[in-house]
Amino acid sequence: MTGADLWSLAPELLLCGGGSLLLLLDAFAPGLRRSFTLIALAFTVLAGWAAWNWVPAGASFGGLLEATSATQALSLVVLLATFLGLLASQGYLLREGILSGEYHALFLWCATGLLLMLRATELLTIFLALELLSLCLYPLAAYHRRLHLAGEGAIKYFLMGAFVSAFVLYGIALLYGATGSTRLDRIAESFQAGGVPVLASLGLLMLIAGFGFKMSLVPFHAWSPDTYQGAPSPFVAFLSVAPKAASALVLFRILELVSGAGAVAAKWSQVIAILAILSMAVGNLLALVQRDIKRMLAYSGIAHMGYLLLALVVLDRESLGPVLVYLLAYVLMNAGAFAVITLLYARPGEQHLVSDLAGHGYRHPLLAACLAVCMLSLGGIPPTAGFFGKYVVFLDAVGDGLIGLTVFGVLMSLVGVFYYLRVVYVLYMKAAVTRPDTAAAPAITDSLAIDGWGRTAAVLAALGTLLLGIWPSQLLDWLLAPLR
Repeated sequence: MTGADLWSLAPELLLCGGGSLLLLLDAFAPGLRRSFTLIALAFTVLAGWAAWNWVPAGASFGGLLEATSATQALSLVVLLATFLGLLASQGYLLREGILSGEYHALFLWCATGLLLMLRATELLTIFLALELLSLCLYPLAAYHRRLHLAGEGAIKYFLMGAFVSAFVLYGIALLYGATGSTRLDRIAESFQAGGVPVLASLGLLMLIAGFGFKMSLVPFHAWSPDTYQGAPSPFVAFLSVAPKAASALVLFRILELVSGAGAVAAKWSQVIAILAILSMAVGNLLALVQRDIKRMLAYSGIAHMGYLLLALVVLDRESLGPVLVYLLAYVLMNAGAFAVITLLYARPGEQHLVSDLAGHGYRHPLLAACLAVCMLSLGGIPPTAGFFGKYVVFLDAVGDGLIGLTVFGVLMSLVGVFYYLRVVYVLYMKAAVTRPDTAAAPAITDSLAIDGWGRTAAVLAALGTLLLGIWPSQLLDWLLAPLR
């Protein structure tokens, strides 16, 4: 290990150091707890600056980690999700009386695991990064300890996550047994030279199942609705986007292993196509019948990962560009939606009924406008980032000759428009319903709208969604030019 190796880890070291500092401050200076969010945000910004300026391109730690234009772009996307999630957390944690350094430390360590996943080029390193991420996600999902729904959702997430981790580790063992290496480049060389053995195929299938779980792909999706409903909403703003972004790049690298293996590559393309079809269909159809907005967004997230997979069915280097654009759009619109939900719903863990939004388009105009923009973007309606993300993914699929899959994706996207527009309709077209008994008081209260931190997160996400949809050229040049 050299000084250059350590320098290449600057973003991860900053995030780890920030989390450790917050734990120490929580123990020895609890009076500073109201400043913890600001400190965590500062370390997130510093890590983003380090990822942009300090990390040299190329391999480090003997080739176990690498830095490329793609890893740099996705690192910034992950840190953007971290920033928005932390920004939306302050008011929630104060309101619920659960503000402590543990929350922010776990958040920063989650981001550390994600950055390492993005840059790892060796399977055991990827697994260690995945476990660092997972061991921080589980307690954050159950962080609101007084809510039984939080514990229930976290237990489901933990049990399924532990089962999937075993799948991933067993898949790595099978690949090592078949190829004699856990390095991705050497595994690819082995496949190109001697084909893909049966054991290696089984190992690859297990890895796809593991990272499909993190991306909430069907049939690995069952944990997400319950976990989203019970977990703290600002954390869900992070959980619903950041792990999916890192897992998408890992999935791309896994599929890249067999892309040069001739006829075998076509069979894996069929597997990805099936996962895409199932995710789009199941996600959209189940989202249609949801009354709870968090569960609706959980199922819609499944559908969005199905759209994303369209760019990975026929794998080439150009597929990475649409994936990056779509993930950036998804981070902005989904994190923005959950930031608004954090502000508007006063009873965390209980039902977040869409009908409770009735009339609040006029009662809370700024927050309602942000939520409407995010819903329109999730539905793929121009001029928003969601429309542009779907456009580049569908265009890439058409260029690869996947006409039938693209038509199916467009039809499923039209189904999704219905339940996204239903939220906008309830916001602006339905009168607020007053309930006579205090025990059943409305889930939305005026006092929540004064949280400046959360409102800033919602406005930043909504503005980013609009700007990326209206003026995408400069951002696209930055994202895609190094990949051409």
